[in-house]
Amino acid sequence: MTKQTWTAAVSALLFVVAAAIVAMWPVGFVTLSPGRTHDLLAAPEGVPVVRVQGLETFESSGHVLVTTAAMTGADAPVSLPEVLYAHWAPDRDVYPREHVYPARTSADDIRARDAQLMASSQADAAAAALRAAGIEVEQIPMVQTVSSTGPAADKLFPGDFVLAIDDTPTPTVADARAAIEARAAGQEVQFTVLRDREPVVVKIDTAPSKTNGLLPVWGGNLVMGYSYAPRIELALDPSLGGTNAGLMMALAVFDKITPGDLAGGRTVAGTGAIDGSGVVTRVSGVREKLAGAERDGADVFFVPAANCGDLADIASPVRVVSVASLDDTINSLEMLADPATEGLVKGCT
Repeated sequence: MTKQTWTAAVSALLFVVAAAIVAMWPVGFVTLSPGRTHDLLAAPEGVPVVRVQGLETFESSGHVLVTTAAMTGADAPVSLPEVLYAHWAPDRDVYPREHVYPARTSADDIRARDAQLMASSQADAAAAALRAAGIEVEQIPMVQTVSSTGPAADKLFPGDFVLAIDDTPTPTVADARAAIEARAAGQEVQFTVLRDREPVVVKIDTAPSKTNGLLPVWGGNLVMGYSYAPRIELALDPSLGGTNAGLMMALAVFDKITPGDLAGGRTVAGTGAIDGSGVVTRVSGVREKLAGAERDGADVFFVPAANCGDLADIASPVRVVSVASLDDTINSLEMLADPATEGLVKGCT
């Protein structure tokens, strides 16, 4: 072998090794791809996903699918070839890692956040479904989180409804906050809460705020929650993705608690965040979720009206329906069941 040939061979080998290292070296992006779907009207191992107590329930002949987008985990590396493929594939997306997982955020932090968002989403979905079915829903301030090292640790718990502070009724979060802040830092505050449908009085010694020593804090956060007579539970994995499943959870609960067969033998899929009044708002990963619905045989895919632009260049065999509320979704399903009105259902085009 001549000197020139040896040099060329070594150079080629070094190039291949360097290219392989570059290709496999983690890059600062995450990828999004079609995830699993989950049938909310199913009963795996005989246990319904949607469980209702205190109301008559009805069977459905169809399926209501929550669609998901699979995101690279907070602690999972992504290589350059994976990023390039996701960038060009029509059912994939790429995002800068810092836009999805803020710095110094651990996988445990992400799981805790997703669990909290899922719990809030389920509460909103149940409230929206009950209201759509004509069942009374009352809004009450609710404990959302409690610090494990704060004054309320092991005294108040997420899901406690706050009825009064120091015997003063608190119909809103602002009322509760004002009643607490009327005390001096370090003084005792009495919470009257509704826990497991029973009133409980809890006394908490406040602590000075770290940012304002004159301001009393109790070590938790309040949001407006929903109180109603029935018990509604949804057996879903918190990792399904925060608020994205809200619309389909509300639709499944509504179908379960109202007579008739809303799904009508069809496989209905979709995505969308929802609030307690039934308003549907935009979510991320719509293209990936539509691809998952196609893969799993959906007939209809509901998408928030605000997300229609994300599907502008997508041709799908699934009927894509644009909605802005739970009422829109219910009305669209009823119209799709009637050949006379089926053509009037609003899509994204």
